[in-house]
Amino acid sequence: MSTAYQIISYLQAMKKKIFLLITLFPITGFSTPNIEVLLNTNPSVVKVHVANDKGNHGVGSGVVVAKNYIVTNCHVIANSQGIHVTKYGVSYSPDALIADWKSDLCILKFKFLELKPVTMTNTANVEYETDVFTKSYGGNSSKPGSSFGTIKAKFNYNGHHIIQSSASFMLGASGGGLFNYQGELIGITTFKTPGRSAFYYSMPVEIIEEMIVNGKEISVTAAPESAFWDTPEENQPYFMQVVSALNKKDWSKLIIIAEDWVKSEPNADESNFHLGLANYHQNNEDDANKLFKKVVSQNKKHTLSYLYLYKIAKANNNKNEMDKYKKNIEQLDSNINLEINE
Repeated sequence: MSTAYQIISYLQAMKKKIFLLITLFPITGFSTPNIEVLLNTNPSVVKVHVANDKGNHGVGSGVVVAKNYIVTNCHVIANSQGIHVTKYGVSYSPDALIADWKSDLCILKFKFLELKPVTMTNTANVEYETDVFTKSYGGNSSKPGSSFGTIKAKFNYNGHHIIQSSASFMLGASGGGLFNYQGELIGITTFKTPGRSAFYYSMPVEIIEEMIVNGKEISVTAAPESAFWDTPEENQPYFMQVVSALNKKDWSKLIIIAEDWVKSEPNADESNFHLGLANYHQNNEDDANKLFKKVVSQNKKHTLSYLYLYKIAKANNNKNEMDKYKKNIEQLDSNINLEINE
């Protein structure tokens, strides 16, 4: 049976299954992309298999980003003794590797890869609250699955934008794709924070594009350094340093980190938001109000800043501002329940 025939049969079967699932279990609370978009991204997402020196088997995900190139996370293939990817029952083995260990992005290069590359888009133009979906083999599934959400934050990393979204992913999803609703690849699902209220981060496609053009091919998978997010907290970017303070509600620690963050990035949305958040919880309401207003003056889609402006307006019984910020919030994220968030 030819590879082309397998792909067509698979897509037809998946289309029937997705239509049946949506018919039987309608999805509410958020939008989902066109079925054709979901199906069209499937052929470009692969399962990555690795074996270590003890013969243990591990899996992750990968995305075909160009002819004969598949990107995955370096932590998926690091220190492995063997790598191959599978799609539609066909196995492919790479013959070279391009690695950016610190950014946790590794590109597998093949000689004859009969798989369709994705279309990539510029993350600099991607706005907050943009609808996105993930595509990966999370949970070691036999077929790629999707989760849905929106972009919640973007953080500067060496001149690029790391993306935080509400589209969740699980073990095995590392190296999967984060797509917009046009089916364009925005990033690679890479890491999450611990706990039930996890933050989900994806590395941007611009790093991949630079690696394809300028990266050097290697043949070893031994990692010479850790990914930036897997280093001691004091060495991590500010957007990672604030996570433990947020989880522990340690507002004194947050204000120290956020002040340093603002010094480093005085006009960044997230540095100012987190300093505003720390001030809000330290009862420095005037300072918090100014910082949140600065953020929304720069970014009209920063939902959390509107939420805290609403809280401040309510505490001061300013009904006009309450109505204005409530309208902003409802337009951006209808899933936020203001009563629960009081």
